[in-house]
Amino acid sequence: MIKSWIESLLIALSMYSALPVKCLNWTEKNLRNAMVFFPLVGLLCGVGLFVVWTVCELLHVGAVLFGVLAVLSGVLITGGIHLDGFCDTADALYSRRPQEEKLRILKDPNCGPFAVFSVVLALLVSLGAYVQIYQTQNRSFVWLLTGVFVLSRCLSGLSVTALPIAPSSSLAKTFGESAGKHVRVILVIVYGVVGLLTVLFWDWLAVVLAWIVLFAFFGCSHMAKKQFGGITGDLAGFFLVLCETVCLLGAALLGGVLA
Repeated sequence: MIKSWIESLLIALSMYSALPVKCLNWTEKNLRNAMVFFPLVGLLCGVGLFVVWTVCELLHVGAVLFGVLAVLSGVLITGGIHLDGFCDTADALYSRRPQEEKLRILKDPNCGPFAVFSVVLALLVSLGAYVQIYQTQNRSFVWLLTGVFVLSRCLSGLSVTALPIAPSSSLAKTFGESAGKHVRVILVIVYGVVGLLTVLFWDWLAVVLAWIVLFAFFGCSHMAKKQFGGITGDLAGFFLVLCETVCLLGAALLGGVLA
């Protein structure tokens, strides 16, 4: 039993992070619980951001360089897997083609102009938000952002395990159909506990960010069902990047007022 859970953890880390871990037992039993550990990658992103902030403070690094390193740390820890899904979805979504053609574009490994424009914009917004946060907040603010990273992954995991799966999605189908109902329950519990802790420590700013996460989730869920016929791994990645980018922007704009 314990071995199976450990192997599920290794599957989650090998899939959704760039950590050098391997799991050879990709059995249905292990896949069933892998999504439970997806929020743990958000915690790792928060720890990485905390390390970057600490080192930058010790070295008296300027805000712009901190912003670059903050964005880079997230990409390095996750391996950019969600950015890849974000780019694929942007190409498909903004093509304004019929659903079948959008699904084909979604699986196309080539990167089109809509993907480039979208990812550059997302990274610029994240960079600007980190610069503002570094200039106006202290290091403890990282743990509020860590809460956002965990919450977004809870809902991203729920999207794969609870929403209809698009016909052409193999990866989402593998994880979604293997996940038991208890996985959804655990993700909801983790979302509730982490959301409550962030609200207790950060009051109204945490409430606003939690609502932003929920609005992004329901908006992307509606878009996925309407435009693609269901969720895919790329669409789950699109939600994650969009959610965290908007939350970073919200934290930067409202941090001085509500924090």
